Amino acid sequence: MKIVVAGAGRVGFRLAESLSISNDVIIVDSNPDAVERAAESLDLMAIEGSIEDPDTFKKLPGKKFDLFIALTDSDEVNIISTLIADDEIEVSKKIIRLKNPYFAKSAIAKKIGIDEAVFPYILSASSIEAVLDLPAAENVKEFPFGDYGLYSFRAKRELKIKDSEKAVAVAIERDGKIDTKNRYEIKKGDLVYVLSSKEEIKKLSCEIVGDYRQKIKTAAIFGAGRLGIEIAKSLSKRKLTIKLIDSDPKRCASASEELQENVMVINSRYIEKRVFEEERVVYADLVVAAEENDERNIVRSLEAKEYGIKKCVCINNNLEYYPLMHRLDLTTVRGPKTSAYYSILEKIGSDFRVSEKHFCGGSGTVLMRKIFEDSALIFKEISPLPDEEIGTFLIREGKISPLERGTILKKGDIIAVFSNSKWEERIKKWIYTL
Repeated sequence: MKIVVAGAGRVGFRLAESLSISNDVIIVDSNPDAVERAAESLDLMAIEGSIEDPDTFKKLPGKKFDLFIALTDSDEVNIISTLIADDEIEVSKKIIRLKNPYFAKSAIAKKIGIDEAVFPYILSASSIEAVLDLPAAENVKEFPFGDYGLYSFRAKRELKIKDSEKAVAVAIERDGKIDTKNRYEIKKGDLVYVLSSKEEIKKLSCEIVGDYRQKIKTAAIFGAGRLGIEIAKSLSKRKLTIKLIDSDPKRCASASEELQENVMVINSRYIEKRVFEEERVVYADLVVAAEENDERNIVRSLEAKEYGIKKCVCINNNLEYYPLMHRLDLTTVRGPKTSAYYSILEKIGSDFRVSEKHFCGGSGTVLMRKIFEDSALIFKEISPLPDEEIGTFLIREGKISPLERGTILKKGDIIAVFSNSKWEERIKKWIYTL
């Protein structure tokens, strides 16, 4: 594909790096240092220029592109650039990152012809809310095809697990590495990934984690920035008692005005360990460390665990800290920039037939394909990819089983493939060309 990435910041650079492996990518930014870094580090064309200036588009080689992705730090620039792109180039699909939650509720994106809009703060907040339905889980990923999710649990003891018709272990994470082959021999501390229906997952979670009946009624959130506010909004819909804590009086005033009486906003001059007792955070069922600094988030989460708070969520803004967070046994949720990066990759890798998700800090990939009633694949015979590191499953009539050689596809079948992300392109080629 021919792709234009507008914005060479952290998200734009990483996205261009990933996409340039198998696509023709052009990255555009007004910052000469960012452009120089991209040109020297990546195998792509880097163009210096303002993406809201029509003259910048004249520097692009050619007029036809498959994707235009607007990723600058300004919502206004991203919106204007997509409008100019309509006039200056011919593009098949437009994806935009928007930070202002207002745009998520309005029809602006659709009105200006944007195919996909990504709201990173809402994505991160939704990930935390999803865990509330299953507090024993470390993370939850839901799919658009049926009542299925990918759930991860931290094993509290060594055990062997067995698959059922409605829940299968598809991978484990051990020492920061994903393993889809040896997924039944579980050691204490392993992160176990389970594909399951919502009704079945609680049974298997008890087997992995033990009896876990905690109901979350009170929550404390550290960080009153945009992310902390969105998390508070999301949790307040669940009628939780919420405290939002920050050392910056301006952020607290802004958060208090936006959240009104739904959340108690606390301005604590020094955010340190004693705040847990002074503000009675020790009695919270859930603590979320949602600052922009990962080191502070790690410290807050460890302090919460030291006080015996059972559910602690640590926001991961920088992927370099992801392995450390897992080694420290912290429930880790993607921050806004990381959420934007993976969400855009998943949108590019998905269509109405196939859904793509990334897990385990991006080192694991899952692709699902549904066989719709008008699919040419009905009655076609297929076999799984011949590789032990790739797990292929068939979901049929609510039952999950390994895909067997010579399977005849039926209407409504769902094919799910799990693997280390190094096999992602191979799996995409297989699942899209069945």
